[in-house]
Amino acid sequence: MQNNAQSSGLYAHLLLVVVTLLAASGWLFSKFVITAMTPMFFLAIRFVSSGIMVGGMKPKQVLSTSSSKRTRALLTGCLLGAQTALWGFALMLSEGLGVGAFLISLSFLLIPVTGLMFGYRAQPHTWLAVAIAMPGLGLLALRHGFALAPSDILFLLSAVLYALYFNVNGKYCADIPPVTQTCFQLIAAGTVCFIAFLFWERDATQSVDGVWHWLALSIVLATCLRFLFLLKAQSMSPEGQGAIVMTLEPVWVAILSAWWLHESLSVMALSGMGLIFFALVVNAIGSLRAGRKQKLASAGQSVVVSGN
Repeated sequence: MQNNAQSSGLYAHLLLVVVTLLAASGWLFSKFVITAMTPMFFLAIRFVSSGIMVGGMKPKQVLSTSSSKRTRALLTGCLLGAQTALWGFALMLSEGLGVGAFLISLSFLLIPVTGLMFGYRAQPHTWLAVAIAMPGLGLLALRHGFALAPSDILFLLSAVLYALYFNVNGKYCADIPPVTQTCFQLIAAGTVCFIAFLFWERDATQSVDGVWHWLALSIVLATCLRFLFLLKAQSMSPEGQGAIVMTLEPVWVAILSAWWLHESLSVMALSGMGLIFFALVVNAIGSLRAGRKQKLASAGQSVVVSGN
């Protein structure tokens, strides 16, 4: 029995490694697509298409969703759309991908911080991780002479919005099945990006001919397949042990950016990214330990109750 549990946990972690690689590849695919298409037009196509494909997995469940759940999922998806729009503009302005990926990864640290607004209490390891990450952010800013680049600022705002989305989603959409939730949220996010396209990019020239394969890879691999693998891994690793594995995403992005885009980073930028990665690992390990303590405490209470 124990061997089966260990095998299941190892398989879940391997799936999560694949998830981080797919997510990192999505950055690269997106960077190639926006050389021929504007970011909001691309994101609208990507997310609406992905939402429809995900919904097609369980159409009866999606179509039978109550109006209350559908409304909550759509409104939360609008917040995701705003976050994605900022990410798209930042990606267009950025010269490389590595720094942006590490800035976006700060959302993992900001989730418990923004959760304070919803009555959640941030754990001590979170504040320690934030304290470690701040000098890393400072080093990234110093690479441009004591100022964050415009793309860096947009990436940071996107990270804050994603942390906020995570908490809102957990509070208002926890009772909605994952496939239904993801379907409506992706369609809503794509709709927000399409509205942004109508306001800011309507007169721009769009071309799919040279980048259609990157667009398809972005939809199928970086969105739909990544979602399926993530759900599968989460169902097999309920204790949250995969949090440490998920910190690999910005590392893969930096490696892919250096390989495909020939991005070179200064020692100062690499040091900043290293500190942020260390902060992510500290936060992930702290979350894992806190989860185990809570599980042990719950098990102890169950034993006391059954003994009574």
